[in-house]
Amino acid sequence: MKSILFSTLNAKYIHSSLALRYLRAYCEVYSNLHIKIKEFTINEPMDDIMAAIYLQQPQILCFSCYIWNIRPILELAADYKKICPQTVIILGGPEVSYDAEQLLENNPAIDYIARGEGENTLQELLLALTEEEAVSQIEGITYRRDNQIYRNADRPLMKDLDSIPFPYSSDIQDIHDKIVYYESSRGCPYNCSYCLSSTQHGVRFFSLPRVKQDLAFLARQGIREIKFVDRTFNCHEERAMEIIQWIVGLETDTRFHFEIEASTLSARMMDFLATVPAGKFNLEIGIQSTFEPALQAVNRRSNWIKVRDNIVRLQSYHNFHIHLDLIAGLPFETYHDFARSFNDVYRLQPDVLQLGFLKMLKGSSVREMVSEHGYIFQTLPPYMVLANRYMDFAEMIKLQQIESLLDKYHNSADMKQSLAYIISKIYKDDAFGFFEKLALYWQTQGLFEQGHKKEFYYQYLLEFVRKYHDDHTDIINDLLKYDYIMNNRTRLPECLYSYNPDDVNQEVYGYIKDENFRRLYLSDKLEQSNREIRKNIHLEYFRYDPETAFFSPAMIKIIFIYDPVRRKVARKITV
Repeated sequence: MKSILFSTLNAKYIHSSLALRYLRAYCEVYSNLHIKIKEFTINEPMDDIMAAIYLQQPQILCFSCYIWNIRPILELAADYKKICPQTVIILGGPEVSYDAEQLLENNPAIDYIARGEGENTLQELLLALTEEEAVSQIEGITYRRDNQIYRNADRPLMKDLDSIPFPYSSDIQDIHDKIVYYESSRGCPYNCSYCLSSTQHGVRFFSLPRVKQDLAFLARQGIREIKFVDRTFNCHEERAMEIIQWIVGLETDTRFHFEIEASTLSARMMDFLATVPAGKFNLEIGIQSTFEPALQAVNRRSNWIKVRDNIVRLQSYHNFHIHLDLIAGLPFETYHDFARSFNDVYRLQPDVLQLGFLKMLKGSSVREMVSEHGYIFQTLPPYMVLANRYMDFAEMIKLQQIESLLDKYHNSADMKQSLAYIISKIYKDDAFGFFEKLALYWQTQGLFEQGHKKEFYYQYLLEFVRKYHDDHTDIINDLLKYDYIMNNRTRLPECLYSYNPDDVNQEVYGYIKDENFRRLYLSDKLEQSNREIRKNIHLEYFRYDPETAFFSPAMIKIIFIYDPVRRKVARKITV
Protein backbone atom coordinates (compact mmCIF):
# COMPACT_ATOMS: atom_id res chain seq x y z
CA MET A 1 0.00 0.00 0.00
CA LYS A 2 1.50 3.33 -1.02
CA SER A 3 1.78 6.13 1.56
CA ILE A 4 -0.47 9.07 0.71
CA LEU A 5 -0.36 12.57 2.19
CA PHE A 6 -3.00 15.27 1.73
CA SER A 7 -1.79 18.78 2.48
CA THR A 8 -2.60 22.46 2.08
CA LEU A 9 -1.52 25.88 3.29
CA ASN A 10 -4.33 27.70 5.10
CA ALA A 11 -4.46 31.49 5.24
CA LYS A 12 -4.41 31.53 9.07
CA TYR A 13 -3.74 29.12 11.91
CA ILE A 14 -7.37 29.23 13.07
CA HIS A 15 -8.55 27.96 9.67
CA SER A 16 -8.94 24.28 8.81
CA SER A 17 -9.42 22.53 5.48
CA LEU A 18 -12.84 20.98 4.90
CA ALA A 19 -11.79 19.87 1.41
CA LEU A 20 -8.95 17.66 2.65
CA ARG A 21 -11.21 15.95 5.15
CA TYR A 22 -13.96 15.34 2.60
CA LEU A 23 -11.44 13.82 0.21
CA ARG A 24 -9.80 11.66 2.84
CA ALA A 25 -13.14 10.37 4.17
CA TYR A 26 -14.38 9.52 0.68
CA CYS A 27 -11.18 7.81 -0.43
CA GLU A 28 -10.80 5.80 2.75
CA VAL A 29 -14.40 4.61 2.81
CA TYR A 30 -14.65 3.66 -0.87
CA SER A 31 -11.12 2.41 -1.50
CA ASN A 32 -9.75 1.33 1.88
CA LEU A 33 -6.81 3.66 1.41
CA HIS A 34 -4.96 5.03 4.42
CA ILE A 35 -4.38 8.77 4.11
CA LYS A 36 -2.60 11.26 6.37
CA ILE A 37 -3.35 14.98 6.52
CA LYS A 38 -0.80 17.72 7.26
CA GLU A 39 -1.97 21.35 7.30
CA PHE A 40 0.24 24.41 7.36
CA THR A 41 -0.24 28.16 6.95
CA ILE A 42 1.08 30.51 4.31
CA ASN A 43 3.01 32.34 7.05
CA GLU A 44 5.18 29.37 8.03
CA PRO A 45 8.76 29.17 6.72
CA MET A 46 8.88 27.14 3.53
CA ASP A 47 11.85 25.10 4.68
CA ASP A 48 9.92 24.02 7.79
CA ILE A 49 6.96 22.92 5.66
CA MET A 50 9.29 21.10 3.29
CA ALA A 51 10.95 19.23 6.16
CA ALA A 52 7.62 18.28 7.75
CA ILE A 53 6.35 16.82 4.46
CA TYR A 54 9.61 14.98 3.82
CA LEU A 55 9.51 13.31 7.23
CA GLN A 56 6.15 11.79 6.25
CA GLN A 57 7.83 10.13 3.25
CA PRO A 58 4.72 10.20 1.02
CA GLN A 59 4.77 8.28 -2.21
CA ILE A 60 1.74 10.27 -3.37
CA LEU A 61 1.49 13.92 -2.32
CA CYS A 62 -1.77 15.85 -2.89
CA PHE A 63 -2.27 19.60 -2.43
CA SER A 64 -5.55 21.55 -2.20
CA CYS A 65 -5.04 24.81 -4.11
CA TYR A 66 -6.67 28.25 -3.78
CA ILE A 67 -5.73 31.79 -4.73
CA TRP A 68 -4.07 32.39 -1.37
CA ASN A 69 -1.76 29.35 -1.46
CA ILE A 70 -1.09 28.35 -5.07
CA ARG A 71 2.18 30.24 -5.35
CA PRO A 72 3.89 28.65 -2.31
CA ILE A 73 2.43 25.25 -3.21
CA LEU A 74 3.98 25.38 -6.69
CA GLU A 75 7.28 26.38 -5.10
CA LEU A 76 7.02 23.50 -2.63
CA ALA A 77 6.15 21.01 -5.36
CA ALA A 78 9.10 22.09 -7.51
CA ASP A 79 11.59 21.77 -4.66
CA TYR A 80 10.12 18.55 -3.35
CA LYS A 81 10.34 16.89 -6.76
CA LYS A 82 14.08 17.62 -6.82
CA ILE A 83 14.54 15.74 -3.56
CA CYS A 84 12.03 12.95 -4.17
CA PRO A 85 11.60 12.62 -7.95
CA GLN A 86 9.62 9.38 -7.59
CA THR A 87 6.88 11.02 -5.50
CA VAL A 88 3.66 11.53 -7.47
CA ILE A 89 2.36 15.07 -6.97
CA ILE A 90 -1.35 15.80 -7.49
CA LEU A 91 -3.04 19.21 -7.32
CA GLY A 92 -6.74 19.93 -6.95
CA GLY A 93 -9.02 22.80 -6.04
CA PRO A 94 -10.55 25.86 -7.72
CA GLU A 95 -7.25 27.53 -8.54
CA VAL A 96 -6.06 24.66 -10.78
CA SER A 97 -9.32 23.50 -12.33
CA TYR A 98 -9.65 26.02 -15.19
CA ASP A 99 -6.23 26.06 -16.84
CA ALA A 100 -4.89 22.65 -15.93
CA GLU A 101 -3.03 22.10 -19.22
CA GLN A 102 -1.14 25.38 -19.00
CA LEU A 103 -0.32 24.79 -15.37
CA LEU A 104 1.19 21.38 -16.17
CA GLU A 105 3.18 22.87 -19.03
CA ASN A 106 4.66 25.54 -16.77
CA ASN A 107 5.25 23.28 -13.76
CA PRO A 108 6.98 20.00 -14.68
CA ALA A 109 6.96 18.85 -11.03
CA ILE A 110 3.19 18.33 -11.16
CA ASP A 111 1.99 14.94 -12.38
CA TYR A 112 -1.81 15.15 -12.14
CA ILE A 113 -4.52 17.75 -11.67
CA ALA A 114 -7.96 16.77 -10.40
CA ARG A 115 -10.42 19.26 -11.86
CA GLY A 116 -13.68 20.38 -10.27
CA GLU A 117 -15.49 18.41 -7.60
CA GLY A 118 -12.83 16.04 -6.35
CA GLU A 119 -14.22 13.17 -4.30
CA ASN A 120 -14.91 10.63 -7.07
CA THR A 121 -12.07 11.82 -9.26
CA LEU A 122 -9.34 11.62 -6.63
CA GLN A 123 -10.61 8.31 -5.25
CA GLU A 124 -10.43 6.69 -8.69
CA LEU A 125 -7.05 8.26 -9.43
CA LEU A 126 -5.47 7.15 -6.14
CA LEU A 127 -6.83 3.67 -6.55
CA ALA A 128 -5.40 3.46 -10.06
CA LEU A 129 -2.01 4.75 -8.91
CA THR A 130 -1.76 2.39 -5.95
CA GLU A 131 -2.72 -0.59 -8.12
CA GLU A 132 -0.68 0.67 -11.08
CA GLU A 133 -3.66 0.75 -13.41
CA ALA A 134 -4.34 2.99 -16.40
CA VAL A 135 -5.82 6.45 -15.80
CA SER A 136 -6.96 7.22 -19.33
CA GLN A 137 -10.63 6.62 -18.55
CA ILE A 138 -10.78 8.56 -15.26
CA GLU A 139 -13.03 11.57 -15.69
CA GLY A 140 -11.94 14.98 -14.38
CA ILE A 141 -8.15 14.66 -14.56
CA THR A 142 -5.41 16.32 -16.57
CA TYR A 143 -2.05 14.58 -16.50
CA ARG A 144 1.39 14.11 -17.99
CA ARG A 145 2.52 11.00 -19.89
CA ASP A 146 5.70 10.63 -21.96
CA ASN A 147 6.19 14.39 -22.23
CA GLN A 148 2.61 14.82 -23.43
CA ILE A 149 -0.30 16.42 -21.56
CA TYR A 150 -3.70 14.78 -21.67
CA ARG A 151 -7.08 16.08 -20.59
CA ASN A 152 -9.77 13.51 -19.84
CA ALA A 153 -13.48 14.31 -20.08
CA ASP A 154 -15.09 16.44 -17.38
CA ARG A 155 -16.78 14.62 -14.52
CA PRO A 156 -20.47 15.35 -13.87
CA LEU A 157 -21.33 16.78 -10.47
CA MET A 158 -22.30 14.32 -7.77
CA LYS A 159 -26.05 13.80 -7.47
CA ASP A 160 -26.16 12.24 -4.01
CA LEU A 161 -24.21 14.38 -1.56
CA ASP A 162 -25.08 12.00 1.27
CA SER A 163 -22.74 9.49 -0.38
CA ILE A 164 -19.87 11.65 0.88
CA PRO A 165 -18.91 10.39 4.35
CA PHE A 166 -18.91 12.76 7.32
CA PRO A 167 -15.49 14.48 7.17
CA TYR A 168 -14.75 14.97 10.88
CA SER A 169 -15.17 11.52 12.39
CA SER A 170 -11.46 10.79 12.92
CA ASP A 171 -9.53 13.93 13.88
CA ILE A 172 -11.94 16.46 15.37
CA GLN A 173 -9.66 17.01 18.35
CA ASP A 174 -6.84 18.10 16.05
CA ILE A 175 -8.85 21.17 15.04
CA HIS A 176 -10.64 21.77 18.32
CA ASP A 177 -9.14 25.27 18.65
CA LYS A 178 -9.86 26.25 15.04
CA ILE A 179 -12.84 27.30 12.96
CA VAL A 180 -14.59 24.16 11.74
CA TYR A 181 -16.12 24.49 8.27
CA TYR A 182 -19.30 22.69 7.32
CA GLU A 183 -21.63 22.64 4.32
CA SER A 184 -25.24 21.59 4.05
CA SER A 185 -25.44 22.36 0.33
CA ARG A 186 -23.31 22.93 -2.75
CA GLY A 187 -23.92 25.49 -5.46
CA CYS A 188 -25.76 28.80 -5.54
CA PRO A 189 -29.08 29.89 -7.09
CA TYR A 190 -27.54 33.16 -8.27
CA ASN A 191 -25.19 33.92 -11.13
CA CYS A 192 -22.90 36.70 -9.87
CA SER A 193 -20.21 36.95 -12.51
CA TYR A 194 -17.31 37.46 -10.06
CA CYS A 195 -18.03 34.17 -8.21
CA LEU A 196 -17.00 30.66 -9.21
CA SER A 197 -20.34 29.33 -8.00
CA SER A 198 -21.85 30.88 -11.13
CA THR A 199 -20.09 28.22 -13.21
CA GLN A 200 -22.25 25.51 -11.63
CA HIS A 201 -25.98 25.76 -12.12
CA GLY A 202 -28.41 24.80 -9.40
CA VAL A 203 -28.11 23.90 -5.74
CA ARG A 204 -27.64 20.39 -4.34
CA PHE A 205 -28.44 19.57 -0.74
CA PHE A 206 -27.30 17.11 1.86
CA SER A 207 -30.40 15.50 3.38
CA LEU A 208 -31.80 17.06 6.53
CA PRO A 209 -31.35 13.88 8.61
CA ARG A 210 -27.68 13.82 7.58
CA VAL A 211 -27.20 17.51 8.41
CA LYS A 212 -28.86 17.13 11.81
CA GLN A 213 -26.77 14.09 12.65
CA ASP A 214 -23.55 15.89 11.66
CA LEU A 215 -24.38 19.02 13.65
CA ALA A 216 -25.36 17.02 16.73
CA PHE A 217 -21.95 15.36 16.67
CA LEU A 218 -20.06 18.62 16.17
CA ALA A 219 -22.06 20.37 18.90
CA ARG A 220 -20.90 17.78 21.43
CA GLN A 221 -17.24 18.52 20.72
CA GLY A 222 -17.13 21.98 22.33
CA ILE A 223 -15.95 23.67 19.13
CA ARG A 224 -15.71 27.46 19.28
CA GLU A 225 -17.22 28.22 15.85
CA ILE A 226 -18.77 26.26 12.99
CA LYS A 227 -18.81 28.20 9.76
CA PHE A 228 -21.24 27.07 7.07
CA VAL A 229 -19.70 27.43 3.63
CA ASP A 230 -23.07 27.27 1.84
CA ARG A 231 -23.02 30.10 -0.69
CA THR A 232 -26.59 31.18 0.17
CA PHE A 233 -27.77 29.36 3.27
CA ASN A 234 -31.34 30.66 3.08
CA CYS A 235 -31.94 29.82 -0.59
CA HIS A 236 -34.36 27.11 0.62
CA GLU A 237 -36.09 29.00 3.41
CA GLU A 238 -38.06 26.18 5.04
CA ARG A 239 -34.95 24.03 5.15
CA ALA A 240 -32.87 26.87 6.60
CA MET A 241 -35.40 27.44 9.38
CA GLU A 242 -35.45 23.75 10.23
CA ILE A 243 -31.64 23.65 10.50
CA ILE A 244 -31.54 26.77 12.67
CA GLN A 245 -34.29 25.40 14.90
CA TRP A 246 -32.35 22.15 15.27
CA ILE A 247 -29.21 24.06 16.26
CA VAL A 248 -31.16 26.08 18.84
CA GLY A 249 -32.22 22.82 20.45
CA LEU A 250 -28.67 21.52 20.77
CA GLU A 251 -26.90 21.93 24.11
CA THR A 252 -23.75 23.69 23.01
CA ASP A 253 -21.84 26.96 23.39
CA THR A 254 -20.63 26.74 19.78
CA ARG A 255 -21.36 29.73 17.55
CA PHE A 256 -22.65 29.17 14.01
CA HIS A 257 -21.91 31.37 11.00
CA PHE A 258 -24.17 31.56 7.92
CA GLU A 259 -23.94 33.53 4.67
CA ILE A 260 -27.41 34.69 3.64
CA GLU A 261 -29.16 36.79 0.99
CA ALA A 262 -31.04 39.49 2.93
CA SER A 263 -33.31 40.66 0.11
CA THR A 264 -35.14 37.32 -0.05
CA LEU A 265 -35.97 37.02 3.66
CA SER A 266 -39.75 36.58 3.90
CA ALA A 267 -41.94 38.01 6.65
CA ARG A 268 -42.29 34.50 8.08
CA MET A 269 -38.52 34.03 8.13
CA MET A 270 -38.02 37.40 9.80
CA ASP A 271 -40.58 36.56 12.48
CA PHE A 272 -38.82 33.24 13.06
CA LEU A 273 -35.38 34.87 13.34
CA ALA A 274 -36.75 37.19 16.01
CA THR A 275 -37.19 34.14 18.26
CA VAL A 276 -33.61 32.90 17.96
CA PRO A 277 -31.58 33.18 21.20
CA ALA A 278 -28.83 35.80 21.29
CA GLY A 279 -25.14 35.01 21.02
CA LYS A 280 -25.48 31.84 18.97
CA PHE A 281 -25.40 32.94 15.32
CA ASN A 282 -23.33 35.15 13.04
CA LEU A 283 -24.95 36.32 9.80
CA GLU A 284 -22.80 37.37 6.85
CA ILE A 285 -24.60 39.36 4.17
CA GLY A 286 -22.97 40.27 0.88
CA ILE A 287 -24.05 43.78 -0.05
CA GLN A 288 -21.12 44.27 -2.48
CA SER A 289 -22.46 47.66 -3.62
CA THR A 290 -25.53 49.87 -3.45
CA PHE A 291 -24.77 51.31 -6.90
CA GLU A 292 -27.36 49.67 -9.15
CA PRO A 293 -25.42 49.84 -12.47
CA ALA A 294 -22.52 47.96 -10.85
CA LEU A 295 -24.81 45.24 -9.50
CA GLN A 296 -26.54 44.81 -12.84
CA ALA A 297 -23.20 44.53 -14.62
CA VAL A 298 -22.20 41.51 -12.51
CA ASN A 299 -25.65 39.84 -12.68
CA ARG A 300 -26.35 40.49 -9.02
CA ARG A 301 -30.06 40.96 -8.43
CA SER A 302 -30.58 42.62 -5.09
CA ASN A 303 -33.02 45.23 -3.84
CA TRP A 304 -30.98 47.60 -1.67
CA ILE A 305 -34.02 49.13 0.03
CA LYS A 306 -35.33 45.71 1.05
CA VAL A 307 -31.85 44.57 2.08
CA ARG A 308 -31.41 47.68 4.22
CA ASP A 309 -34.82 47.37 5.86
CA ASN A 310 -34.34 43.69 6.60
CA ILE A 311 -30.92 44.29 8.13
CA VAL A 312 -32.31 47.07 10.32
CA ARG A 313 -35.04 44.72 11.46
CA LEU A 314 -32.54 41.94 12.16
CA GLN A 315 -30.46 44.35 14.23
CA SER A 316 -33.52 45.33 16.25
CA TYR A 317 -33.70 41.74 17.54
CA HIS A 318 -30.25 42.10 19.20
CA ASN A 319 -29.60 38.40 18.74
CA PHE A 320 -27.25 38.24 15.73
CA HIS A 321 -23.70 39.30 15.04
CA ILE A 322 -24.03 41.01 11.64
CA HIS A 323 -21.17 40.92 9.09
CA LEU A 324 -21.65 42.95 5.87
CA ASP A 325 -19.46 42.81 2.75
CA LEU A 326 -18.54 45.38 0.11
CA ILE A 327 -16.51 44.83 -3.08
CA ALA A 328 -14.47 47.65 -4.61
CA GLY A 329 -13.69 47.59 -8.32
CA LEU A 330 -17.03 46.52 -9.78
CA PRO A 331 -17.92 47.70 -13.30
CA PHE A 332 -19.18 51.31 -13.64
CA GLU A 333 -18.61 52.16 -9.95
CA THR A 334 -16.32 55.17 -9.56
CA TYR A 335 -14.41 56.11 -6.41
CA HIS A 336 -17.18 58.55 -5.45
CA ASP A 337 -19.88 56.00 -6.22
CA PHE A 338 -18.11 53.56 -3.93
CA ALA A 339 -17.92 56.21 -1.21
CA ARG A 340 -21.72 56.40 -1.31
CA SER A 341 -22.00 52.61 -1.13
CA PHE A 342 -19.63 52.62 1.83
CA ASN A 343 -21.66 55.24 3.68
CA ASP A 344 -24.95 53.48 2.90
CA VAL A 345 -23.66 50.29 4.48
CA TYR A 346 -21.72 51.92 7.33
CA ARG A 347 -24.88 53.71 8.50
CA LEU A 348 -26.28 50.28 9.32
CA GLN A 349 -23.51 49.93 11.92
CA PRO A 350 -22.72 46.26 11.27
CA ASP A 351 -20.53 44.46 13.78
CA VAL A 352 -18.09 43.85 10.94
CA LEU A 353 -17.86 45.70 7.62
CA GLN A 354 -15.53 43.92 5.24
CA LEU A 355 -14.12 45.98 2.39
CA GLY A 356 -12.92 43.52 -0.23
CA PHE A 357 -11.52 44.03 -3.72
CA LEU A 358 -12.74 42.44 -6.92
CA LYS A 359 -10.64 39.45 -7.96
CA MET A 360 -10.59 38.23 -11.54
CA LEU A 361 -10.80 34.54 -10.68
CA LYS A 362 -10.01 31.91 -13.28
CA GLY A 363 -13.25 30.53 -14.65
CA SER A 364 -15.38 33.49 -13.56
CA SER A 365 -17.50 35.39 -16.04
CA VAL A 366 -16.13 38.76 -14.97
CA ARG A 367 -12.72 37.73 -16.27
CA GLU A 368 -14.24 37.80 -19.75
CA MET A 369 -15.16 41.49 -19.25
CA VAL A 370 -11.56 42.73 -19.03
CA SER A 371 -11.52 44.63 -22.34
CA GLU A 372 -15.02 46.03 -21.99
CA HIS A 373 -14.26 47.69 -18.64
CA GLY A 374 -10.53 48.28 -19.04
CA TYR A 375 -9.55 46.01 -16.17
CA ILE A 376 -5.94 45.85 -15.06
CA PHE A 377 -5.36 43.13 -12.49
CA GLN A 378 -2.54 41.22 -10.82
CA THR A 379 -0.77 38.74 -13.07
CA LEU A 380 -0.41 36.23 -10.23
CA PRO A 381 -2.94 35.11 -7.59
CA PRO A 382 -5.06 36.49 -6.04
CA TYR A 383 -5.68 38.40 -9.34
CA MET A 384 -6.87 41.50 -7.51
CA VAL A 385 -8.05 44.41 -9.62
CA LEU A 386 -5.53 47.25 -9.78
CA ALA A 387 -7.57 49.67 -11.92
CA ASN A 388 -10.38 49.90 -14.46
CA ARG A 389 -12.11 52.55 -16.57
CA TYR A 390 -13.86 53.94 -13.48
CA MET A 391 -11.20 53.84 -10.77
CA ASP A 392 -7.45 54.36 -11.14
CA PHE A 393 -4.65 52.73 -9.15
CA ALA A 394 -4.17 55.76 -6.88
CA GLU A 395 -7.81 55.51 -5.83
CA MET A 396 -7.43 51.77 -5.26
CA ILE A 397 -4.49 52.49 -2.96
CA LYS A 398 -6.68 54.87 -0.96
CA LEU A 399 -9.32 52.19 -0.59
CA GLN A 400 -6.71 49.66 0.54
CA GLN A 401 -5.60 52.12 3.21
CA ILE A 402 -9.20 52.66 4.28
CA GLU A 403 -9.68 48.89 4.46
CA SER A 404 -6.71 48.62 6.82
CA LEU A 405 -8.03 51.35 9.12
CA LEU A 406 -11.57 49.98 8.98
CA ASP A 407 -10.30 46.73 10.48
CA LYS A 408 -8.26 48.48 13.14
CA TYR A 409 -10.83 51.02 14.25
CA HIS A 410 -14.32 49.69 13.41
CA ASN A 411 -14.16 45.93 13.03
CA SER A 412 -12.08 45.53 16.17
CA ALA A 413 -15.03 47.01 18.14
CA ASP A 414 -12.46 48.64 20.42
CA MET A 415 -13.50 52.28 19.88
CA LYS A 416 -17.26 52.25 19.49
CA GLN A 417 -18.05 55.41 21.46
CA SER A 418 -15.17 57.40 20.00
CA LEU A 419 -15.96 56.51 16.38
CA ALA A 420 -19.68 57.09 16.85
CA TYR A 421 -19.03 60.63 18.06
CA ILE A 422 -16.39 61.47 15.44
CA ILE A 423 -18.46 60.23 12.50
CA SER A 424 -21.83 61.58 13.63
CA LYS A 425 -20.79 64.91 15.20
CA ILE A 426 -17.63 65.91 13.37
CA TYR A 427 -18.12 64.27 9.96
CA LYS A 428 -21.94 64.51 9.87
CA ASP A 429 -22.38 60.79 9.11
CA ASP A 430 -19.80 60.78 6.32
CA ALA A 431 -17.95 57.69 7.54
CA PHE A 432 -16.05 57.37 4.27
CA GLY A 433 -14.86 60.97 4.56
CA PHE A 434 -13.55 60.26 8.07
CA PHE A 435 -11.65 57.12 7.10
CA GLU A 436 -10.33 58.85 3.98
CA LYS A 437 -8.97 61.75 6.07
CA LEU A 438 -7.58 59.38 8.72
CA ALA A 439 -5.86 57.38 5.98
CA LEU A 440 -4.25 60.54 4.64
CA TYR A 441 -3.01 61.34 8.16
CA TRP A 442 -1.55 57.85 8.55
CA GLN A 443 0.13 58.13 5.17
CA THR A 444 1.72 61.53 5.87
CA GLN A 445 2.95 60.27 9.25
CA GLY A 446 4.40 57.08 7.74
CA LEU A 447 2.23 54.91 9.98
CA PHE A 448 1.23 52.37 7.32
CA GLU A 449 4.88 51.40 6.93
CA GLN A 450 5.37 49.97 10.42
CA GLY A 451 3.74 47.69 12.97
CA HIS A 452 1.99 49.10 16.03
CA LYS A 453 0.88 47.90 19.42
CA LYS A 454 -2.85 48.13 20.02
CA GLU A 455 -2.66 51.08 22.42
CA PHE A 456 -1.00 53.24 19.77
CA TYR A 457 -4.19 53.20 17.67
CA TYR A 458 -5.80 55.25 20.45
CA GLN A 459 -2.87 57.64 20.45
CA TYR A 460 -2.96 58.14 16.68
CA LEU A 461 -6.70 58.80 16.69
CA LEU A 462 -6.33 61.38 19.47
CA GLU A 463 -3.45 63.05 17.62
CA PHE A 464 -5.53 63.07 14.42
CA VAL A 465 -8.40 64.84 16.22
CA ARG A 466 -6.00 67.29 17.87
CA LYS A 467 -4.48 68.15 14.47
CA TYR A 468 -7.66 68.55 12.44
CA HIS A 469 -10.47 69.04 14.99
CA ASP A 470 -8.78 70.45 18.07
CA ASP A 471 -11.99 71.80 19.62
CA HIS A 472 -13.13 68.18 20.06
CA THR A 473 -9.90 66.95 21.67
CA ASP A 474 -11.10 66.92 25.30
CA ILE A 475 -14.24 64.94 24.60
CA ILE A 476 -12.42 62.46 22.36
CA ASN A 477 -9.85 61.98 25.12
CA ASP A 478 -12.65 60.94 27.48
CA LEU A 479 -14.36 58.72 24.93
CA LEU A 480 -11.09 56.99 24.08
CA LYS A 481 -10.44 56.43 27.78
CA TYR A 482 -13.85 54.84 28.13
CA ASP A 483 -13.36 52.64 25.06
CA TYR A 484 -9.91 51.58 26.22
CA ILE A 485 -11.03 50.64 29.73
CA MET A 486 -14.00 48.71 28.37
CA ASN A 487 -11.77 46.51 26.21
CA ASN A 488 -8.43 46.26 27.98
CA ARG A 489 -7.28 45.30 31.45
CA THR A 490 -4.08 47.30 31.37
CA ARG A 491 -3.31 50.81 32.52
CA LEU A 492 -4.32 53.71 30.29
CA PRO A 493 -1.88 54.67 27.52
CA GLU A 494 0.19 57.71 28.46
CA CYS A 495 -1.37 59.71 25.62
CA LEU A 496 -4.79 59.68 27.36
CA TYR A 497 -5.18 62.22 30.15
CA SER A 498 -6.67 60.97 33.42
CA TYR A 499 -8.49 63.17 35.92
CA ASN A 500 -8.18 60.61 38.69
CA PRO A 501 -7.01 62.00 42.07
CA ASP A 502 -3.88 60.67 43.72
CA ASP A 503 -5.90 58.78 46.34
CA VAL A 504 -8.07 56.90 43.79
CA ASN A 505 -6.74 53.54 45.03
CA GLN A 506 -8.00 54.23 48.55
CA GLU A 507 -11.31 55.32 47.08
CA VAL A 508 -11.65 51.99 45.24
CA TYR A 509 -10.93 50.06 48.44
CA GLY A 510 -13.58 52.17 50.15
CA TYR A 511 -16.19 50.83 47.71
CA ILE A 512 -14.90 47.28 48.03
CA LYS A 513 -15.19 47.40 51.82
CA ASP A 514 -18.67 48.93 51.72
CA GLU A 515 -21.15 46.13 52.56
CA ASN A 516 -23.99 47.61 50.50
CA PHE A 517 -21.75 47.99 47.46
CA ARG A 518 -20.43 44.43 47.83
CA ARG A 519 -23.92 43.03 48.14
CA LEU A 520 -25.24 44.99 45.14
CA TYR A 521 -22.35 44.66 42.70
CA LEU A 522 -19.92 42.03 43.98
CA SER A 523 -22.27 39.28 45.12
CA ASP A 524 -20.43 36.74 42.96
CA LYS A 525 -17.12 37.68 44.61
CA LEU A 526 -18.04 37.62 48.31
CA GLU A 527 -15.65 34.75 48.97
CA GLN A 528 -12.72 36.66 47.48
CA SER A 529 -10.36 38.83 49.49
CA ASN A 530 -10.41 42.59 49.02
CA ARG A 531 -7.06 42.33 47.27
CA GLU A 532 -8.36 39.74 44.81
CA ILE A 533 -11.43 41.87 44.05
CA ARG A 534 -9.23 44.93 43.52
CA LYS A 535 -7.41 43.21 40.64
CA ASN A 536 -10.62 43.22 38.61
CA ILE A 537 -11.89 46.73 39.38
CA HIS A 538 -10.99 50.05 37.81
CA LEU A 539 -12.36 53.48 38.75
CA GLU A 540 -12.08 56.39 36.32
CA TYR A 541 -13.15 60.06 36.42
CA PHE A 542 -14.65 61.71 33.34
CA ARG A 543 -15.51 65.30 32.41
CA TYR A 544 -17.86 64.11 29.65
CA ASP A 545 -20.48 61.42 29.98
CA PRO A 546 -19.00 58.62 27.82
CA GLU A 547 -22.41 57.39 26.72
CA THR A 548 -24.00 60.73 25.82
CA ALA A 549 -20.90 62.85 25.17
CA PHE A 550 -22.42 65.68 27.25
CA PHE A 551 -20.16 67.79 29.40
CA SER A 552 -20.74 67.31 33.13
CA PRO A 553 -20.20 70.24 35.54
CA ALA A 554 -19.31 67.68 38.18
CA MET A 555 -16.90 64.85 37.51
CA ILE A 556 -18.53 61.55 36.53
CA LYS A 557 -17.08 58.53 38.31
CA ILE A 558 -17.48 55.08 36.77
CA ILE A 559 -16.42 51.79 38.32
CA PHE A 560 -15.55 49.09 35.79
CA ILE A 561 -15.67 45.46 36.94
CA TYR A 562 -13.80 43.07 34.66
CA ASP A 563 -14.58 39.52 33.72
CA PRO A 564 -11.26 37.83 34.62
CA VAL A 565 -11.68 35.24 31.87
CA ARG A 566 -12.65 37.49 28.93
CA ARG A 567 -10.46 40.30 30.33
CA LYS A 568 -13.12 42.82 29.32
CA VAL A 569 -15.63 44.81 31.33
CA ALA A 570 -18.52 42.68 32.51
CA ARG A 571 -20.26 45.42 34.49
CA LYS A 572 -19.95 49.18 34.94
CA ILE A 573 -21.44 51.35 37.68
CA THR A 574 -21.76 55.11 37.66
CA VAL A 575 -21.28 56.41 41.22
